[in-house]
Amino acid sequence: MDNIGSILTWLVPNGVWIGVVVYLITHPEVAEKWGALLNRLFSRISRRSEMRSVALDIQGRIDSFSKSVSSEVPGLMPYGVKIKWVSGEVTRESFFKDKTIILRMNYHTNQDENVVYATMEYITRGMLSNSRAHVDERVMKSADLICIKKLLEKERKTALQFYYSEILSPVRKSDEELDKYVLIMQQLDEAGYFTQILLRELQRLGVTMEFSIPDKSVKEETGMFLEFLDEKINKKKPGVDVDPTFTGEKIKTSIVYVARLDTISPHLRWVEQCINKGIGTIYVCAKGAYNISLAKKLEERLETHQKLTKVSCNEFRLPLWKGRRINNICIRYDIAEADAET
Repeated sequence: MDNIGSILTWLVPNGVWIGVVVYLITHPEVAEKWGALLNRLFSRISRRSEMRSVALDIQGRIDSFSKSVSSEVPGLMPYGVKIKWVSGEVTRESFFKDKTIILRMNYHTNQDENVVYATMEYITRGMLSNSRAHVDERVMKSADLICIKKLLEKERKTALQFYYSEILSPVRKSDEELDKYVLIMQQLDEAGYFTQILLRELQRLGVTMEFSIPDKSVKEETGMFLEFLDEKINKKKPGVDVDPTFTGEKIKTSIVYVARLDTISPHLRWVEQCINKGIGTIYVCAKGAYNISLAKKLEERLETHQKLTKVSCNEFRLPLWKGRRINNICIRYDIAEADAET
């Protein structure tokens, strides 16, 4: 009994520490934030500790955001991040090493400035890295700008003012077409289509074009797809019928928006039409508890469809009006071996 008691005496406190260590190993973004806090305790007596604290804090915030986004769109931001402070002529540069983006930056006493510049460099290198060469430059840049905003909103709201005044506002004023795309993407984000549909399709484009030379027509297609999402999907008026299908050379997708119908039969027929037309992906979207229940019934009916593979199912809440929020769902299907339209 004494031996058992001794073992338990050892296991209880040490088991807690072992659990903490395992958790930190499996959640590096949390470990970085705790490391930043510990370094901050010594920052008043050591500039090196201060700089180390800021680097760990920024790394933790970026890793936390990329992890949350990747839970919605796997592989969208597959890289970790590490910050190295430099002095002299080098302002910002980055390179890849062991699935990590190494950011070499000058250190600023304004910590919001450090966060903004690190976020910009990470997003423009680490997001959709395989797709960038095939996407219209303004479409890609506006997507970057909105993602930077989203990261700061989630991880460092105090840095938003610096970002708006020093980065976003000047860029928008300098390019009217880019400004138009930024506004469209902001509206798509508010409606839930930015991450769930636009970024997913751009990521899929990168897979499709992985070994291809960038083509002007494909870049133009990405701009047309953005405008399609804006005009045909996001700005659709209730009761007005539109064709929710985009059929380009590389992007072929349809959005099945489940509304208040007594039956899901029309949606099932539409899915079959999409398959026959050679559409590559289908998104089943719904808003509100009743419509979501219909979408899930449609999901059940499509579960055994031989030509459909369910890739993801995300439920999330979005603002509606006067501070209210409403539940949304977006289910993505890939169509395997779609028959070409005759």
